[in-house]
Amino acid sequence: MARSIGMAADATVYRAVITKQLRDGTTVTEYEGPYGGIGAARARVSFWTNYMADLDEETGERTGTSRASGYVERGTVTWERA
Repeated sequence: MARSIGMAADATVYRAVITKQLRDGTTVTEYEGPYGGIGAARARVSFWTNYMADLDEETGERTGTSRASGYVERGTVTWERA
Protein backbone atom coordinates (compact mmCIF):
# COMPACT_ATOMS: atom_id res chain seq x y z
CA MET A 1 0.00 0.00 0.00
CA ALA A 2 1.43 3.35 -1.01
CA ARG A 3 1.95 6.01 1.62
CA SER A 4 2.31 9.73 1.00
CA ILE A 5 5.51 10.88 2.72
CA GLY A 6 5.95 14.25 1.05
CA MET A 7 6.60 14.83 -2.57
CA ALA A 8 9.13 17.66 -2.24
CA ALA A 9 12.69 17.04 -3.26
CA ASP A 10 14.99 16.40 -0.30
CA ALA A 11 11.97 15.78 1.94
CA THR A 12 12.64 15.15 5.63
CA VAL A 13 11.38 11.75 6.77
CA TYR A 14 11.44 9.92 10.09
CA ARG A 15 11.73 6.29 11.13
CA ALA A 16 11.27 4.45 14.38
CA VAL A 17 14.18 2.30 15.53
CA ILE A 18 12.84 -0.38 17.89
CA THR A 19 15.02 -2.72 19.96
CA LYS A 20 13.16 -5.75 21.31
CA GLN A 21 14.30 -8.41 23.74
CA LEU A 22 12.49 -11.60 22.87
CA ARG A 23 11.46 -14.20 25.45
CA ASP A 24 14.37 -16.46 24.48
CA GLY A 25 16.79 -13.63 25.32
CA THR A 26 17.52 -12.70 21.71
CA THR A 27 17.74 -8.98 21.00
CA VAL A 28 16.55 -7.69 17.63
CA THR A 29 16.44 -4.22 16.13
CA GLU A 30 13.69 -3.31 13.70
CA TYR A 31 13.06 -0.18 11.65
CA GLU A 32 9.59 1.17 10.86
CA GLY A 33 8.86 3.94 8.40
CA PRO A 34 9.51 6.19 6.68
CA TYR A 35 6.95 8.60 8.11
CA GLY A 36 6.30 12.15 6.98
CA GLY A 37 6.10 13.47 10.56
CA ILE A 38 8.00 12.87 13.78
CA GLY A 39 4.79 12.19 15.72
CA ALA A 40 3.98 9.04 13.77
CA ALA A 41 7.45 7.61 14.38
CA ARG A 42 7.28 8.47 18.10
CA ALA A 43 3.90 6.76 18.29
CA ARG A 44 5.42 3.53 16.98
CA VAL A 45 8.14 3.64 19.65
CA SER A 46 5.47 4.14 22.32
CA PHE A 47 3.33 1.35 20.89
CA TRP A 48 6.13 -1.24 21.00
CA THR A 49 7.32 -0.14 24.45
CA ASN A 50 3.78 -0.63 25.80
CA TYR A 51 3.03 -3.76 23.77
CA MET A 52 6.19 -5.51 24.94
CA ALA A 53 5.76 -4.46 28.58
CA ASP A 54 6.45 -7.21 31.09
CA LEU A 55 3.39 -8.48 32.91
CA ASP A 56 3.25 -9.95 36.40
CA GLU A 57 2.50 -13.68 36.00
CA GLU A 58 -0.02 -13.74 38.89
CA THR A 59 -1.92 -10.48 38.51
CA GLY A 60 -1.50 -9.73 34.81
CA GLU A 61 -0.56 -6.16 35.72
CA ARG A 62 2.38 -4.39 34.10
CA THR A 63 5.55 -4.50 36.16
CA GLY A 64 6.89 -1.15 34.94
CA THR A 65 9.63 -2.78 32.87
CA SER A 66 9.58 -3.34 29.16
CA ARG A 67 11.28 -5.63 26.70
CA ALA A 68 11.32 -2.95 24.02
CA SER A 69 12.78 0.51 23.67
CA GLY A 70 13.49 2.81 20.79
CA TYR A 71 14.16 6.20 19.35
CA VAL A 72 13.41 8.23 16.24
CA GLU A 73 15.85 8.97 13.42
CA ARG A 74 15.52 11.83 10.94
CA GLY A 75 16.72 11.61 7.37
CA THR A 76 16.33 13.14 3.96
CA VAL A 77 15.24 11.49 0.79
CA THR A 78 16.87 12.20 -2.53
CA TRP A 79 14.73 10.94 -5.36
CA GLU A 80 16.25 9.57 -8.53
CA ARG A 81 14.74 7.86 -11.51
CA ALA A 82 14.74 4.07 -11.27
